[in-house]
Amino acid sequence: MVLEKAVALTEQIDDTKTVQSKSDNGPYRDADLVAQAQKEDPWATEQLVRRYQKKAYSIAYRMCDGDNEAAQELTQEAFLNALRNIKKFKGKSSFYTWFYRIVVNTCLDARRRNRRRDKVFSLWRPKRKDGEEADFKLEDQPDLDKRSDPVDTVQEKELKQDVQKVLGKLPEKQRVAFQLKVFQEMRISEIAEIMGSAEGTVKSHLFRATHTIRKALKGWVEA
Repeated sequence: MVLEKAVALTEQIDDTKTVQSKSDNGPYRDADLVAQAQKEDPWATEQLVRRYQKKAYSIAYRMCDGDNEAAQELTQEAFLNALRNIKKFKGKSSFYTWFYRIVVNTCLDARRRNRRRDKVFSLWRPKRKDGEEADFKLEDQPDLDKRSDPVDTVQEKELKQDVQKVLGKLPEKQRVAFQLKVFQEMRISEIAEIMGSAEGTVKSHLFRATHTIRKALKGWVEA
C-alpha cells in the first residue's frame, strides 16, 4: 500500500504539494523521516517522496534527453527501488545523495537496455528492393509528448539540438558528471558520492566533457 501511494505521487509530480527540501528549514529532517520510513511508516515515506520527487524527475528528464514519459516512469522506478531498499540505508552519506545515486543508476540501466533494444531492432530493419536498409527507425515516429515552446526561437531550438547531440556522444561518466553539475547545480562532493568516484575523477570528467562540448559548439560561440 505504501509503494502504491508512492507510485501515485511520483506520477503526479505535483508542485503545489511539495514540502521543504534539504535546502529549506523544514520541520522534519531527512534522518528523522528515513528512520520512520524504515519502520514502514506511510506518512514518513510519503514526505520523502514529496520532498524529492521534483529533483528526481529533473535528473531523469535530463538523462532521458527530454522524454517526459520515460522520465516519469524512471522516477517512479527509482522511488520504488529506494523504498524497497531503504532499510539498507545506514546513514553513512546523506539520504539525498544515496537516493540520487539510485535515480542516476536507474536511468543508466534504462539507457543500456534501450541500446540493446536498438541493436536487436537494427537486425530486422526493412530492406529496399536494391538491398539497402530502408530509412526507418522507431525514433522517427511522432512524439506525442513534444510541446512547442512559443518563447523558443529557431536558433535556440537548433542550439538545444546541437547540445543534446554532443551530450549523447560523450562517454557515460562524463555525461552524467556534466549533467549533474550544470543542470542540477550539484557540488563536486555530491556528484562524487552519487557516482561513487573520487572528487578528482569527477573534476577530470567535467574538464573533458566541457572541452569536448566547447569544441563541438565552437561555431555557436563565434557566431
